Amino acid sequence: MDSKSSIEQAPRLLDYKGNLDQTPLLSLLQSMQAQRATGTLQVRNGGEAFSLFFLFGHLFHAYGNGSQGEDAVFQPLTWRQGDYSFDPKSKLPTEETITAPTTDILAEARRRGLPGADNSAAAQPGVSAAPAQERPAPPPPMAERPVTSPGIVQPQPAPSVEQPTTELYPLPVGKLVYESLKTAFVDFPKLLRSLSSDRLTGYLRLTGLASRGMILFYQGSLIESFYDGGAVVSTGRTAFSLFKNDVDRGEGSMDVIELTPEVVTAIYQLLTAPTILQGLLARFVDVKALLEYLQEEQIHGSLLVRAPEEMGIVLLRGGQLLGAFTRGQPQLEQQPDIVTKLCSDPKTRIEVKAVADLEEPASVSLEEMLATATSIPATVYRTTPAAASPNASALQAARNPHPQVETAPAQAGGAEPEVDWQTLMNQLYQMTDNALQSRAKKVKEMLASTEHNLDALERTIDRVSQTSIMFVDPTRLTNLANEMRQVVEEQR
Repeated sequence: MDSKSSIEQAPRLLDYKGNLDQTPLLSLLQSMQAQRATGTLQVRNGGEAFSLFFLFGHLFHAYGNGSQGEDAVFQPLTWRQGDYSFDPKSKLPTEETITAPTTDILAEARRRGLPGADNSAAAQPGVSAAPAQERPAPPPPMAERPVTSPGIVQPQPAPSVEQPTTELYPLPVGKLVYESLKTAFVDFPKLLRSLSSDRLTGYLRLTGLASRGMILFYQGSLIESFYDGGAVVSTGRTAFSLFKNDVDRGEGSMDVIELTPEVVTAIYQLLTAPTILQGLLARFVDVKALLEYLQEEQIHGSLLVRAPEEMGIVLLRGGQLLGAFTRGQPQLEQQPDIVTKLCSDPKTRIEVKAVADLEEPASVSLEEMLATATSIPATVYRTTPAAASPNASALQAARNPHPQVETAPAQAGGAEPEVDWQTLMNQLYQMTDNALQSRAKKVKEMLASTEHNLDALERTIDRVSQTSIMFVDPTRLTNLANEMRQVVEEQR
């Protein structure tokens, strides 16, 4: 079937209606998430009716028949008949009764074998949450470090929606210290030691025929490495080794760029911070108003704008604009217009990345990196998907990732034993600090955002063993997760 006939046959979401016996609710939810739909989905079966609310594919609220939240989702998921309608222009409520990621809900529905569990949304004829001609590409990577945003959870994704690998973002240009150093004539260890002794604040950039790399410095200390080999982007030790391998083989050329400490810190956050808002379509967003809000909230982070043929970034520090630049115009501008004008294209997407605290980037021993750099294969770094929040809760979480842990009472029915959450969480925080030291922040943020029940805590611990942290051996995360599981098991 050619693309023209596909477009003609795809139903429009504006007046989308159908029957659940032909398109199960589970298939609809999968499609809503994949197509990042926004609006209200109403399902009816006899005298029962439920309303489900979506914001950019994120299911954040549901109610019907005296119930709300996840209960109001799983009840209609069992229906084998009924009808549904979707209204993309409905006014969304401010309530947020569903905190679980939509991917978790879909995975649980498939585990229960609910109607539609054997069929992906793509296989359902006529299922689409957006006109076919406007279907977006796979969502841009949030750079995972999720609080998440953003973005945020690392459940197993739906089989029909593959998570993308991360990317090496465009970087701003500052003072050019060295230009077009041919790798064939460079003593790489001596160059790095020289940059370190000169207390470089900026980055060393590698440009090859089929690869790009970057080593970020802060006052002479190495704080991060990225390497884009074309298929995947590697980070940390792997990226450093791949970068060094290219230099040793005499491939490509290098530039040394000097920037201010504030901009380097912002770049570090751009590369490593969690995504708190993801995949917002510019045609639905007043980007200038969003930027004003981020400034009012004194966010440390960045606003990323992805047009079809260009990408622009606005760097923020305490809400103050550090500069704006695009891939094609990398010089830092003091006004955001160079980036915000990209939103005139209706296919442009917007995301926001932010950190809670403005901390000096943790450094890594250069001599240790040089001693341990070996020819190792690139590893796929996958980011945790971030769910767009319908309110400012994600921004608040970014500003305060370590809220005071309050003791939660046992759940009704005696299913959950009484737990001293203050003591338990402090113990897990301490274990994280002992295992990861200066790299503990990401895991502690994941723990802090966990609901106060043991099952949710165990799911978070599962994510700890699956996540990726710069310059941290995955076995350390696996061992830490195993130790945490033992502590949690003692609470049962």
